[in-house]
Amino acid sequence: MRMRKSLIITLLLTFPGPTQIFAQQPSITEYLAECERKYGSDADLVNGEKYFYPYRNAMGNPFFFEDSRKADIIIHEKEFDDQMLRYDIFNQELILDYTDLYGASSSLVLRNEWVESFSFDNLRFVKMEGPDGKTEFFQAVFDGPIACVYRWSKNYQLNLTSGVQSYYFTEPVKEAYLLIDGHFHPYRNNNSFMKAFDQESQKLIKQFMRQSRIKVKRAPDSQIRHLVEYCNSLSNED
Repeated sequence: MRMRKSLIITLLLTFPGPTQIFAQQPSITEYLAECERKYGSDADLVNGEKYFYPYRNAMGNPFFFEDSRKADIIIHEKEFDDQMLRYDIFNQELILDYTDLYGASSSLVLRNEWVESFSFDNLRFVKMEGPDGKTEFFQAVFDGPIACVYRWSKNYQLNLTSGVQSYYFTEPVKEAYLLIDGHFHPYRNNNSFMKAFDQESQKLIKQFMRQSRIKVKRAPDSQIRHLVEYCNSLSNED
């Protein structure tokens, strides 16, 4: 009953006034029935604020991918497959794109506090408390006692090259971390990667990097997973 009330509140906030709703469109009851048919009997997925894009005059966009992608989302331990999702890495928001009961395209800002993880294009993002104590989404590159995660962001900057004041979004910025015993160890290159380990392990990891020709600054995710898997094997030998 609480979930049903939550959805009704959401709909009332995003729909026109009561007179317009019942005079021109099917009833709220019909809309609720359609939501249940598409998303189940709860309102976890469709609960959120209606989304309006606020950066129409800026160059670029705030998203990880420019377009909407099929994603699997876990909310309150329930999985919603094949949802159209955009990940706003500037505001750290998830935008659900969908077609409503009337065939119109619409978008909702999902509630971050409800979302546990999401994945698309073989990339998985999980919510966790970061090194600064703020809870946000990180790309999970490798899971294990020694884990590797990325935090993605964009900057919104003033364009100083034109005569007219305008703004633009930068390309995605990646911050890479090793996560060991609950502690975040940032790294940018091979040397800073090895600083997370003791001296004996550093020698072995350096040798492994040379043999595998790994430069972590430019390495694809597959190489990073291979490297972190090796680091975990050293820990298992102790």
